[in-house]
Amino acid sequence: MKKLLILISLFLYSPFLMAQTADVEKIPLEKMAKFKSLLGHWNTVQYSYENDAWIQIATSIVTYNKKLKGKLIAEEIHDLMPDNIFIVETFISYDQYRNLYRLAAIDDTFGLMDIYEGDFISSKIFQVTNLSAGTNFPTDDGGEMYFRLTFTEIDNNTREFLVERSTDNGNTWSPMNMNKMVREK
Repeated sequence: MKKLLILISLFLYSPFLMAQTADVEKIPLEKMAKFKSLLGHWNTVQYSYENDAWIQIATSIVTYNKKLKGKLIAEEIHDLMPDNIFIVETFISYDQYRNLYRLAAIDDTFGLMDIYEGDFISSKIFQVTNLSAGTNFPTDDGGEMYFRLTFTEIDNNTREFLVERSTDNGNTWSPMNMNKMVREK
């Protein structure tokens, strides 16, 4: 009898769970759909900002894929040349309870996961910082370094990804790295 009651309860409760799941998934799926044009393979040229000029440091193929039923965008780097530079891969999701995007960046040198939060500041520009996440980096002089990441859609086949740094809690930002990306055909 107890098993029958459990089965009946599960049967009656299942539509409620499915409805709840659909409601819970709706907002993140809508927000993550804004990245649809980023998906795919990109020929990427990486630059470092040195002595007031952008210097090319590497090339690679970068792939962005949907994961977890479309609630996560994952970046993967391939064919890096030269292969001895600092690599960072990113993961983007949406927090529907705090109404912001989160980006996790993991590097191959320190192995640290840096957490960024932000939003689209226009229909073509996505920007996040690690100012509030507590994942800033210590500097040699005992200070703290923060980062701001800006993804700009130039057109459907061209993107720029700018990395800036701040040592004054985000009051000013200095260019550090940039990726220029062209969709692979």
